[in-house]
Amino acid sequence: MSQDIYRQIVKLQASAEDFVLVTVVSMAGSAPQEPGAKMLVTKASSERPLSGTVGGGKLEWFALKQALSLLNDPDHPSTLHVSLNLQTDLGMTCGGVVQLFFEKHLANAWEVAVFGAGHVAQSLIPVLLTLDCRLHCFDDRPEWLNQLPDSPRLNKHLLSDWSAPVTGLSAACFLISVTQGHCEDLAILSQLLKERKPPYVGIIGSDSKAARIRKQLRQSGVSEQLVEGIHCPIGLSVGQDIPAEIAISIAAQLLQVKDQLD
Repeated sequence: MSQDIYRQIVKLQASAEDFVLVTVVSMAGSAPQEPGAKMLVTKASSERPLSGTVGGGKLEWFALKQALSLLNDPDHPSTLHVSLNLQTDLGMTCGGVVQLFFEKHLANAWEVAVFGAGHVAQSLIPVLLTLDCRLHCFDDRPEWLNQLPDSPRLNKHLLSDWSAPVTGLSAACFLISVTQGHCEDLAILSQLLKERKPPYVGIIGSDSKAARIRKQLRQSGVSEQLVEGIHCPIGLSVGQDIPAEIAISIAAQLLQVKDQLD
């Protein structure tokens, strides 16, 4: 059972999903499980744990609800130690005392969306996959999306239309536009920047393209503050104008902005 728990933990960490690990630390008297018993709880575990058990019945129901409470409370410390008298605290017929230890593991909150799966993205995304972040890549060309590496931390999204609504991104998601052209950049960013204030927006292109797209975003109703905060040309002023070096300059700029926010 413990091996299954640890395999599940590896999967949850790879997919950047929050979870709580509950462990029976000790027991005295009559109790439904032995010390070392574990169970795994995610936000989807509304009725039963994802894996494992701390004894079933009222004890497990208490542990499940406590774990979910930890997951839903961002201000609660990451660990909790609880001692329970099974008879007086939970109304169970067995009169043992059980100590439970709760460990909350939160996935990294850094999320990055890359629009365009072309040459720059093909160099950039492998670099970003070496960092502790969750990635999305959007394109309307399946052949380019399919060339990207497979990873549980990378979601590949095939678009039917660049102007179609983009959903599923957090409000804190960093936005990068390295699409085929100006029209695609404008279609994506004009909708996204009207509904959110992302901490980072970067667009590949020249100074003249930057002036043109800023003007059009203003005309589309995007606030002046967001327009002026766009990084275009994208990336730090290092390296040459080739995909591999552009990718490194973009990754460096993302880390620079992230460090300023932390």
